Amino acid sequence: IMHTVAAAVNLYSDSKYWKQPYHTSALTGYAWVQELKNGHPDRIHCELGVLLHVFLGLAYELKLLGFRTSRYGITVDEQLAIFLY
Repeated sequence: IMHTVAAAVNLYSDSKYWKQPYHTSALTGYAWVQELKNGHPDRIHCELGVLLHVFLGLAYELKLLGFRTSRYGITVDEQLAIFLY
């Protein structure tokens, strides 16, 4: 029985310390936001915590309120993604 317990503990500890990369996108900035908007709907929800239609609606409302691309070239969509992330 000790052999079985030791094997179970070993299997548990191996999975506990085995790391799998989560943020694997090579894209950043504008390209990353575009990937989120055009990719799988669950991904934007997982990364930003909102559904795609909510993100698009928020970005649209911000643009209506006069928000524009920053002087550093960061789009409204990018600024919103940074805020939500």
